[in-house]
Amino acid sequence: MPEARTLGEAPGPRGHWFWGSIQERRHNPLHLFIRAHQEYGDLVRLRMGPTISLVSVSSPELVKHVLVDHADKYGKPSGLVRDAWPLLGNGLFTSSGDFWKRQRRLMQPAFHKEHLAALAGTMVDSTQQMLARWHARPSASEPLDIAAEMTRLTLGIVGRALFSTDVSGTADRVGQALTIALAETNHRILSLGLYAPDFLPTPRNRAFRQALHTLDSVVFDIISRRRAGQTHGEDLLATLMATQDADTGERMTDPQLRDEAMTLFLAGHETTTNALAWMWHLLSHHPDVEARARAEVDSVLAGRAPTAHDLPRLRYLTQVFEEAMRLYPPAWIVARQPLKEDVLAGIHLPATPRVIVALSPYVLHRNPRLWPDPERFDPDRFSPEQSASRPRLAYLPFGGGQRLCIGNGFALMEATLITAEVLRHFRLRAVPGHTVEPEPLVTLRPKGGLPMLVEPLHARA
Repeated sequence: MPEARTLGEAPGPRGHWFWGSIQERRHNPLHLFIRAHQEYGDLVRLRMGPTISLVSVSSPELVKHVLVDHADKYGKPSGLVRDAWPLLGNGLFTSSGDFWKRQRRLMQPAFHKEHLAALAGTMVDSTQQMLARWHARPSASEPLDIAAEMTRLTLGIVGRALFSTDVSGTADRVGQALTIALAETNHRILSLGLYAPDFLPTPRNRAFRQALHTLDSVVFDIISRRRAGQTHGEDLLATLMATQDADTGERMTDPQLRDEAMTLFLAGHETTTNALAWMWHLLSHHPDVEARARAEVDSVLAGRAPTAHDLPRLRYLTQVFEEAMRLYPPAWIVARQPLKEDVLAGIHLPATPRVIVALSPYVLHRNPRLWPDPERFDPDRFSPEQSASRPRLAYLPFGGGQRLCIGNGFALMEATLITAEVLRHFRLRAVPGHTVEPEPLVTLRPKGGLPMLVEPLHARA
């Protein structure tokens, strides 16, 4: 067996003599990753300044090596955990080791199929409330920011479904706080630790602190009202509050509950919001796909609202959402840090925080070897026949391996029910002349929102 090559021998762009590719990583990361893999293959080394090496992989085989076969050798990057900690604390996203396994085990029952089916009515009801607002608008010719509408909708759903609490009245305030907190967290991650310490009262730090205060006040209010018996529900919060540690008998503290609640707010709201927004954008530019999806909805539902029992028959609608997540995966990049030495595609990786392995679903989903004509929007890629012929880890909208997103079933059901109900009543059209660009923050958002024309299909009685 040949000796592993050093990291310096890995293929990749030279970049700036000192900064490497760090400036392009900050300002145009999607272009950087796509171009690098087109030029250098499935494994690329990108220098991030004089000391950091980012090793990006874009094949199912290499993804499987990192996330499945040698998962014990890789962990969340220490810098990522540090920078995400103010927002997410020690929640499921940032935690690791035995604590993560314990939290995952405690939370899993709330995401079983039977429990999710019971939440379908809440999802549809919240969607109907949104559509009633759309019908009540004085002028249908004024564009609506569909990204903001999806934010408000999914925030209401995650509050009701996961915490039996309606937070839709605070959606604008919480949505704005989430935007600020995510933008600052993204800035810190990209700054590689070179940002103003929290104790300095810079404008960025003050805005971040206020956003965190807003988010904390909402979540702690949900927790305190539940502890006081003012709210009740057979939901995830109830599960976590009732669960005792097997060794100590202790229950989760309010800060622990806050960290998991904040993680679920983001995972159950931010990612689904963006996936839905991108789906509406794509449908508006592909009327043939939209017509086929609406025809399926009309055939299956015959004029009534969707239920969980309809999901298996709304197969094409699910494929539409899956294809939207292929082109615009909300979690557009996944990062791991080698905790032990490893050899990846013949390249020796030392165990150091100065090496980051990047697995970008955005790039992987555009690998032409896996996805012919990858920029084309084609939901038939996810037909049972085509899906069966692809490697399992060719598609990573929810991550992979043992840290596969716990809420993937929730997200797919939610998106399908929302889409079916909207298609029954409205047609969403692109605003002429408006350009939509992706903004790769912590999640992949439509930059500046997504204004669209919302046309009712029928006059409301």
